[in-house]
Amino acid sequence: MQGGYGQNYPQQGYPQQGYPQQGYPQQGYPQQGYPQQGYPQQGYPQQPTVPQTPQPAPQVPQVPPAGLPVTNDPLNDINFDWLRNEAGVVMGALVGSLAAGNQSKVNGIPFFSDPAGGDVNAFAGCDDQGLPFMAVTDGLLEMQAQMAQLKATDEIFGTHKLDDYLRLLAQNQREGQPLVRPPAGFIDAVQHTDSRKVARQHQIFDEQLAFVLGHELAHHYLGHTGCANGQGGSRGLNPADFGRMLRKVAPIFNQPNEIACDVAGVNNLLTAGSKQQAYRWTEGGALITLNFFKSLDQLTPAHVVFAFELSHPHPSIRLPIVQQTANTWRLTGGATGGGFQFPNIFGQ
Repeated sequence: MQGGYGQNYPQQGYPQQGYPQQGYPQQGYPQQGYPQQGYPQQGYPQQPTVPQTPQPAPQVPQVPPAGLPVTNDPLNDINFDWLRNEAGVVMGALVGSLAAGNQSKVNGIPFFSDPAGGDVNAFAGCDDQGLPFMAVTDGLLEMQAQMAQLKATDEIFGTHKLDDYLRLLAQNQREGQPLVRPPAGFIDAVQHTDSRKVARQHQIFDEQLAFVLGHELAHHYLGHTGCANGQGGSRGLNPADFGRMLRKVAPIFNQPNEIACDVAGVNNLLTAGSKQQAYRWTEGGALITLNFFKSLDQLTPAHVVFAFELSHPHPSIRLPIVQQTANTWRLTGGATGGGFQFPNIFGQ
């Protein structure tokens, strides 16, 4: 367990209060709708009726010429120390971009890593003393690193590696078992170190993390956990505590709360993304993640591959909510405090 990398989230350079106001510049945002070739679409549960707003036509990104090969990239190497540290950096950007009232509830909450390799999860919880914490598993960090590499390869070279990985998991992954890894040579060696692919996979990885962590962070400041009130955070957890804490956390969540956290989390990631200097985060990482697990569910109807699937709405429900939230954020210039709400589709 890396107990310190997420404490004292890196706040420098991030405004401490307020969403961008009406008219915040929107240039530079890639459009949602990353290519989903090869994902089986039929047979999913019906999506709820969600009001849609017109979306700009997707733009095809220009692929720059390749530079020198990148031979020591932490995502290519699945360097867990780097992955954990990067998760802390992303968390710091999210916390630093919250409105003042919400930020005051979560500032200083420690961020732990769970080394359980077979568990793909992130969660917000309260320890035995009733103090808040955030946690992410190494399994989730590794899976998102693999997905980012493969999606970037597909975008740059027109391959279907993410679909191939999806089928590999569907055939071999079982709940609670170590994460199935692509075999050696799964990506062509030259493509694997291509500078364009490496740059793109870092963008995707951060976007995926921002969506997942933004969702979980929202459970604290929206009051779902009941322990994040600006009083500081947990003093520390042992690795053996994580499984017990996760079982303690899960029952208090419900499906409407999960949807509320998707909305809040997307607004948070887009606001934080608008402050990035080089590449501005979009909802693209969320769409990649949700489409991946939607397809995995379709390919494994007889069993649950990852336990988090039981505590979250089906991706087919979450996808239009993420897209509509992002559209509304852009239409309002990031002023997300308006009256946009989704119908209660769960009857709770």
